[in-house]
Amino acid sequence: MLFSTVLAIWALTAGDARTYRRKDPETGRTLECARCAPGSRLRQHCSSSRQTECSPCGPGMYTEFWNYIPDCLLCDSCAEHQRVVQPCNGIANTVCECEEGFYWEQHFCRRHSVCRPGHGVKTAGTPYSDTVCEACAEGHFSDATKAHAQCVKHRVCQGEEHLLLSGNTHYNSICTTCQQLSNNGTVWTAVFDPALSALQVQQKIDIHRLEQMVIRRLKKPLKQLHKRTAMRRADPSEGLIDRSMMLENSYLSHLAQRMTQNIRRVQQSCNNIERNRSGILHPNPAAL
Repeated sequence: MLFSTVLAIWALTAGDARTYRRKDPETGRTLECARCAPGSRLRQHCSSSRQTECSPCGPGMYTEFWNYIPDCLLCDSCAEHQRVVQPCNGIANTVCECEEGFYWEQHFCRRHSVCRPGHGVKTAGTPYSDTVCEACAEGHFSDATKAHAQCVKHRVCQGEEHLLLSGNTHYNSICTTCQQLSNNGTVWTAVFDPALSALQVQQKIDIHRLEQMVIRRLKKPLKQLHKRTAMRRADPSEGLIDRSMMLENSYLSHLAQRMTQNIRRVQQSCNNIERNRSGILHPNPAAL
């Protein structure tokens, strides 16, 4: 097989030569013999009394050039995480490339890199090159729920929409309308969903617990909520709780408090707009 490979390489360097020279063992004369065409191999050298004899390559074998090698070359098989681009056909070897999500490096198909949180795809990976990432600039984000997202601009609230949550490098700005936050804010989870999904992917937080914490806060008067928060901070029994659980609860509590405040702020703005509209439609007779 090594001898055949060396001859095939020599045939490549010989260009498009259709003949080769050899010494006739019977007469000692130097003969100009015809080479075998691509897709075939040498069966018998020419002599002073006969032409070169060739045989076609069998299944799973090939020769790509005019040659005089005694054996056809074995077709390659694609490696792990490769797919066939062009099957071996007798006159050309198998052509392989890395399957989707992988690229060729140092004789292996390696998985494309995934951009870190806050980074987006600058150049998408190909079967021959890895993904190139870049940090998202201010006012841009990369969707943390997608493996190969680009950095895009934050959404700008339009018309009657209110900014419920400013975006960061991990999720988009969230806008909402008064109608979406109707019914005492019970539909807030759908509004916050893009940010919640990103937080779940990045920090593995318990979204269900966070939702319940916000719902409980929304049902309580604002003064009572502040009082209960202060009591929890002063409670010495919390020192008995596992430290990791305390950190998780503290972080969830902070998020829940922030989201509750944002919802209340937008609800207050919506209430003011509604009161102003009512005043226009039903003016106070004493003011007339």
